[in-house]
Amino acid sequence: MDGSTARPTVHPGRPGPRAFARSAARRFPAAARYLLLCLGTGLAALVGLCLLLVVLALCLVGVGLPLLPPALRLLRRSADFHRRRVGARLGGERLRTPYGDRLSLRDPAVGKDLLWLLAHGTAGTALCAGALTLCSHAFNWLTAPVWWQLLPDERGKIILLTVDSWPMAAAAALGGIGYAAVALVALPPLADLHARASGRLLVARPRVSLAHRVRELTTSRSEALDAHAAELRRIERDLHDGAQANLVAVSLRLGMIRRALDQRPEQAAALVDSTQLVAEQALESLRTLVRGIHPPLLADRGLAEAVRSLAARCAVPTRVELHNSDAPVGHSADPPPPRAPAAAEAAAYFVVSEALANVARHSGARGALVRLRITAAAIAVRVEDDGRGGAVEGAGSGLPGLRRRAAAFDGTTRLSSPPGGPTILEVEIPCGS
Repeated sequence: MDGSTARPTVHPGRPGPRAFARSAARRFPAAARYLLLCLGTGLAALVGLCLLLVVLALCLVGVGLPLLPPALRLLRRSADFHRRRVGARLGGERLRTPYGDRLSLRDPAVGKDLLWLLAHGTAGTALCAGALTLCSHAFNWLTAPVWWQLLPDERGKIILLTVDSWPMAAAAALGGIGYAAVALVALPPLADLHARASGRLLVARPRVSLAHRVRELTTSRSEALDAHAAELRRIERDLHDGAQANLVAVSLRLGMIRRALDQRPEQAAALVDSTQLVAEQALESLRTLVRGIHPPLLADRGLAEAVRSLAARCAVPTRVELHNSDAPVGHSADPPPPRAPAAAEAAAYFVVSEALANVARHSGARGALVRLRITAAAIAVRVEDDGRGGAVEGAGSGLPGLRRRAAAFDGTTRLSSPPGGPTILEVEIPCGS
């Protein structure tokens, strides 16, 4: 023995009681909200499962066939809703299940949705109800000193305890503290368990997901090649109809000037002026063409300044909100937004350009808003206008081209345009390799 005082062993990877309690208290509200939401949707799933069984039974006699597509469509929407909730619970993970082109019971994704509906309406509802019952008991026991005197005689009985005096009410409050501690510790793991189990049922089998992914990549590659070929044709057409025609005119006028120099000098001077005008038009045409290929402002100043330039040139008054990964950029103290890869910046630029062109041509809007969020992971673009709404893909809107441009980067495109407006276009372009 050296007389030194023994010190408790410290485990760096193991949180202490206080840290564990703080972590549980921080996670408890989100877990309680998640379980409460799942309890409500689980009860709705039980009702939906019964109705779906009725529809399937009616299909056997041919009566339920018209009802089957709406039922499967509702099932898909419910499953997609829970994919978003479960993904958020699991840390923002994207849960996607590839569906077939047609609504059919033979679709493997529909089969997994049916299995999820059964599990969510039975075992999932039971788990959520049991977890939330802990919270209910904790509340009842903790508040016993408040309400026990307000009840008629012999009605102050709660679980395993009859509150008929102040000492019993105090004992109930102490028991409520225990219930609350158990609920505080148990609810986050139970919510995680529910989310993980739901996630396993809401995603497709690996083989199905891989096959769907291969189809997606094949389609996006083909569309990217088609878009590239169309862009080359556009450049050729613009050169032929614009700069080339102007340069031919310049060449012809120079020949006329050469012949007129000796005989009619005054006419030659006038031809020089008109030739200079045509040359300037050719130069402007080339500048416009270059801006359409890759704007110099985008390469020199970045996406933010290029989008501001687009907004300034738009016929509809347009406001730009720029965000980096943390906060809006609008003050001198804010850090500048990160630079994304050049190809991703160009895609986002042309998305905004086409979207603002659609706003000016078709929406009848009085104002538009462009929200641009640039992070290391992705560029998110949101273009909103207060126009008449009712935008659809096709009909010269350019929306299919926007979707193809985002799909070439494995990006996503969402359009919301109810009649009467507003129209909201959201495009996310990943910046990863």
